[in-house]
Amino acid sequence: MVHNPVVVAALSAALLAPLAAGMYSSNSPVIQLTSKNFAEKVLKSNHASVVEFYAPWCGHCKNLKPAYEKAAENMKGLAQVAAIDCDEDANKRTCSEYGIQGFPTIKVFKPGKSGKPSIQDYQGPRTAKGIVDYLIEQIPNHVTRVNSKTVDGFLKEKNETAKAILFTTKGVATPLFKALAVDFLGSVAFAQVRDKETEVLQLFGVEKFPTFLVLPGGTAEGVIYDGEMKKEGMAKFVSKFAGAAAGKSAAKDEKTAESSTSSTSSAPPPRPTFDSTIPEAPSLEGFAATCGNKICVLVVTPDGTPALTAQEKTNFYVNHVKQTFPFFQVQGSKLSPEFLKGFGLTVSDKVQVRALSAKRGWYVEYDGDSTSEEDMKAWIDRVKMGEIRKQKIPPFEKEEAVTPPEPVKEAPKEEEPVKEAPKHEEL
Repeated sequence: MVHNPVVVAALSAALLAPLAAGMYSSNSPVIQLTSKNFAEKVLKSNHASVVEFYAPWCGHCKNLKPAYEKAAENMKGLAQVAAIDCDEDANKRTCSEYGIQGFPTIKVFKPGKSGKPSIQDYQGPRTAKGIVDYLIEQIPNHVTRVNSKTVDGFLKEKNETAKAILFTTKGVATPLFKALAVDFLGSVAFAQVRDKETEVLQLFGVEKFPTFLVLPGGTAEGVIYDGEMKKEGMAKFVSKFAGAAAGKSAAKDEKTAESSTSSTSSAPPPRPTFDSTIPEAPSLEGFAATCGNKICVLVVTPDGTPALTAQEKTNFYVNHVKQTFPFFQVQGSKLSPEFLKGFGLTVSDKVQVRALSAKRGWYVEYDGDSTSEEDMKAWIDRVKMGEIRKQKIPPFEKEEAVTPPEPVKEAPKEEEPVKEAPKHEEL
């Protein structure tokens, strides 16, 4: 019988604890902000955000709540719909910084090129449709339009980096595709090719639309996506190549090498998005490529242990890992014997936690109180500072590396068109 995962409980005490009392429940699609997480979730996010500054006793705020939650549900995975309770003493400083004098006040934060978001008051209709219409226009566009004149340059630029290309009848990028590009900003380049670009279509052998493929990088052939044209499936498909490309890039660039005793000597990995997915680690070598030169935190759970939710994963990063370490969760039964042996793991009915650098050949076992959140925080801090005893990972076998997907040479099956943002009439 599988015991309760007490270590995960300690890891995510902050994750599973109810959020501060306010107008929106913990089950609400609205992202709940505080002064402590405002910068990480909004100011430093690559996603566009709309933020409601409210007070629970405000009648207009209560009237807005149904429409605001409906907008949040419609924008899920595309942009962030969030709120902060200005009646909470701990949040009053943040509300004051943005000059909030009345409730509800709605502001839109759009990521800027300088690293600071542009901020503007939302003056549109306070309806779900009005908020969605406006927020869709604020989604950053990191999708490159490729044609016969620019395709060579696009393919040659950062050739070691994975590239995702959508062949479509649409002239502009949809909110869904733009949101995907935001999710993988910095790790995968996104492009769109119109059906009229016959030379580019012939280059890739594309005959049907939409066709979505990923070029893994280097000389590897493109791999065509054969699932539904929905964000969850497409994101999972792209993520298979994002980690491998990042690992290859890091290995080629000595300047990105990270000191094993400091987490501040190189840029942190891309921030997880609010709907990010925790990948699995199929082999030592595959895991090494996924982590690159970074220190990773690995949580190995027994079969039947529920995976952390997207909100819990985000909270783990914010409250514990501080955006420093990539975080992975995987069931022990899915790991090879070589992997288990390499990191001192066993197939167990208990949760096991490791901080490790697969590329540098060491790992650290969590040895704190399994019920203490403070012990977990202190352990993470010691790992970050290098003040902890490391254990050596034995050499792993090359043949256990992840086998790249077989290149697809035939045109894909007819797929449903890439859907635009939620239809407004459905709001």
